[in-house]
Parts: sequence; C-alpha cells; structure tokens
Amino acid sequence: MGKEMRWMAVLLVVLVAGYFINSFQQGKYNASSDRIFNIDQSDIFSLEISKDNESVKLSFDGESWEILDHDSLTVKANTINSFFSTILALEKTSLVSKNPVNWKKFMVDDSSGAKLKFLDFESKVLSEVVVGRSNAEWSSSNIRIGDGPEVYHTSENISWQINPSPTYWGEVVQADSIPSETKE
Repeated sequence: MGKEMRWMAVLLVVLVAGYFINSFQQGKYNASSDRIFNIDQSDIFSLEISKDNESVKLSFDGESWEILDHDSLTVKANTINSFFSTILALEKTSLVSKNPVNWKKFMVDDSSGAKLKFLDFESKVLSEVVVGRSNAEWSSSNIRIGDGPEVYHTSENISWQINPSPTYWGEVVQADSIPSETKE
C-alpha cells in the first residue's frame, strides 16, 4: 500500500505541475491590456474609415457630426451613437498572430482590411486600427492596432460597423412640408 501511495503522490505532483505549465503557456496568448481604444469620445473630433477604394470622413464641430464632402446627407444619430458605444468599449480577447505574413489570412492587411482612424481637434491621430472579418468565429473580428504586428480577436464582431459607405452613416433629410398660409 505504501508504494501505491507514493506513485499516486508522484502522479498528483506531475499533474499539478503540468497544469501550471499549461496555464503559463496559455497566458502568453492573452492580451495584456484588454481595451483597444484608451481614448474618450469627447477627444474625438474626426474619424476616417476606408476600405478598398471607398472612404468616408466624419467630423464633429462640438455639437453635431457631419459627413465631409456629402452636403446632402445628415449623420444618423442612432448609427453614430451605436458605433461609439460599441467601438470604445471593445476589448481584445486573444492573440491570434504576431507574424505580419499572416495579416492577409486574418484580413488585416492593407488590401483586405478596413482602416479606422480617430483624430483629435488638431487632426492628430489618436488611434488607428485595421479590422478584418474572423473566419474562425462569427461573433468576433480580427484587429491590428497601429503599426504593431500583432493580430487579436475582439470581444464583438465590429466588421459591419467599420463601413466606408457615406449612405451607411447618413440619410437624406427631407424638408418638412410647410402648410400654406390661408388668406382671410
């Protein structure tokens, strides 16, 4: 019985050591800082989105957002509000790759990814990312932050919100019909 207890104790020690080694190895794939954007919405005065040959630039004048070079469109309040509440709360969930050769595979290279850039009131870049669809997981996107080589999964799928079409962001507002004045 004593020999069996020793073997069981050795096996238990090996299993516990294996567990801690595995946990340590898995920890390398977790992001060190979860939030992607460490900026306040009040600091953002402009945003640019581009993909392929299409792009849109939205500007904030302190009161309202406007789509530059599209005078006929008014920014949809619910679209811009939903965008900021989702994007600014976005987190990295896991590291996907550190190799720039894999950017195309994860759709975060310059040709297949959608670029998002936040600028301040002096048009200085606050943050810049490239977003791609995740083929592995429908509920998240792939993201590359700035010039870094790392690609991460995000906590939510934001690919559809990084839309460079002006008509996604704006709508044509019809002038209210003014009742004609009646003569008395």
